[in-house]
Amino acid sequence: MNVNEFGFLWYLQSSSNMVNIILKNLIDTAEDQDLRGILDEIYSLSTFQEKEATKILNDCGYNETPFFSEVDLSNSSVKLFTDPLIIEVLKHITGNGMRILASQYSELTDMNAKKFFSEVLIKLIQIDESLLGLLKEKNLLQNSPFLYMKAHERESKLFKVVSTQLRPLNAVELVHMCSPLQCNNVGVALCAAFADVVKDDESKRLFNEGKKLAFHQAATLSDIFRENGVSTTTGLESFVHKVHESPFSDKLMTNLIMYLNPIGIINLQNAAVSSYKRNHVKILHELIEQVQSFSEKGFKLLVKKGWFNEPPVTSRSIK
Repeated sequence: MNVNEFGFLWYLQSSSNMVNIILKNLIDTAEDQDLRGILDEIYSLSTFQEKEATKILNDCGYNETPFFSEVDLSNSSVKLFTDPLIIEVLKHITGNGMRILASQYSELTDMNAKKFFSEVLIKLIQIDESLLGLLKEKNLLQNSPFLYMKAHERESKLFKVVSTQLRPLNAVELVHMCSPLQCNNVGVALCAAFADVVKDDESKRLFNEGKKLAFHQAATLSDIFRENGVSTTTGLESFVHKVHESPFSDKLMTNLIMYLNPIGIINLQNAAVSSYKRNHVKILHELIEQVQSFSEKGFKLLVKKGWFNEPPVTSRSIK
């Protein structure tokens, strides 16, 4: 097994370990029976991911205890998120997880690992379809009124890079901004929820900063959509319950936010490289730098608190 496969498996194992703890709370607090059924499916798949990845890593000589455990679930019965927000968070995590798994799958050469990733992807696609169906059925699909209207000032000319700086954004450019917008909408809600219940003061400051950052980014992206004739929706933070105690440990909540940061950066990078408009790319680069700065603060906090789940190093060093 090469270092790519080893790294991918460790990432899958550690992320599944974290998500499994969170899912136990969501399963216990979800009220909608259809949602409970999907949560059970996700938990079954996530548990399979963690166990199978652990087995393959153990067969290669890597043995380590899980980073998160039952002690990180302070109170499984505390309902921090309403059912609509649970669905949105799940859709966000599964959708981006599927994207990461697909990119990793293409680089695998070990047949056992490739077969394992293929099985996970197939199951994850089925769950993603179930979540999408549930969102539509409950009329909860985020930004469902998306409508692209051809701008009046657009001229019917061949696309020429040199002459496109004053034009409206095209559909390809806009679609790459959809994921970062939804990511930040979910980020506002998560940071707002965690800031209310976290015990550690430094983590509370981080979550409050993250809430402001996510709100700013969502507002900036929403403005770009509206300027180009597309309506958007926000306000997922209104689906957060006000509770007096946290269902999760400070360590788990901080790691979850840090886990989502790289996904946000990747989404913004995809949007930046798809556009030929200088002002648009400049705005996206500024947003990327803001997330990177926030991630650096979060990383330092994790290390300081001893909450950082450090990836394994290779036995070979570069001199």
